[in-house]
Amino acid sequence: MKYLFFTLSIILIFSSCSSTFFYSTLNTPNEYVEKVDNGDFLLETDSLWIAYCFKGQDGPVQITVFNKSDKPLYVDWGKSALIIDNIATTYSGKEINYSGDWDSTINSNSSSWGSFSGAASLPKNVSFVPPQTMVSEIPLILSPKFDHINKKSYKNATMGGQGDVALKVRRKDFDQSNTPLAFKSYLTIYSQPDKPMVFEQDFYLSSLIRTEAKPSEMFNQLLDRGDLFYVEKPANNDALYATLGIIGGAGLIVVGVMYGEPEKTTYYDDY
Repeated sequence: MKYLFFTLSIILIFSSCSSTFFYSTLNTPNEYVEKVDNGDFLLETDSLWIAYCFKGQDGPVQITVFNKSDKPLYVDWGKSALIIDNIATTYSGKEINYSGDWDSTINSNSSSWGSFSGAASLPKNVSFVPPQTMVSEIPLILSPKFDHINKKSYKNATMGGQGDVALKVRRKDFDQSNTPLAFKSYLTIYSQPDKPMVFEQDFYLSSLIRTEAKPSEMFNQLLDRGDLFYVEKPANNDALYATLGIIGGAGLIVVGVMYGEPEKTTYYDDY
């Protein structure tokens, strides 16, 4: 019995594992999109600007549209979509079949009119943007998983923490050809419903930091950047529970030996 309780104590001491945090930095290959000082991705034309911000847990997709013109604009979330691995999800929350093409795109140098020819034909939400005002929405969250990336592929690095503390972390950099996360955003905006403007932006994960350092330990200005988000992977205690189950069974046997065998008692594993 002494050995049993000693073993349990050792397991409980070493089972208090911390969560693993993945701090992810995004980039864009689009020359017409500017990454501004705070990390937001900015696309600007004569009539409006669009900013993307992903800061926070799991990568919330915050989209801000500012109307620079003297005419009202409308953001059609039902005909706008985020596309990852050829799966398109509208910003109104519907998953759609991405088999069609946008008839046209618009960037900071040129513009054209067009429409989406895929299955997103029933818009749910439209935001009204009066002249010289803006709207900001978080229609979707990325919530990616990075468990499949080999731990040995990361390299040692340091990262700024609270109080100018240098935190030891593991880091891996990517480019467009080998990134584990790449996605597109299509945003439909119009002043007249029959003449929509379609804005396309591309994003990809350019660096990934793996560490046990919590967001509260990180440098505040770093977490405020629009190109950085974090994902938490809780500590995996499956092995602990399995071990406790085995030892628990041994404990029942020990009790049976000391106090006599129980009469046809069945024990169920509730885990």
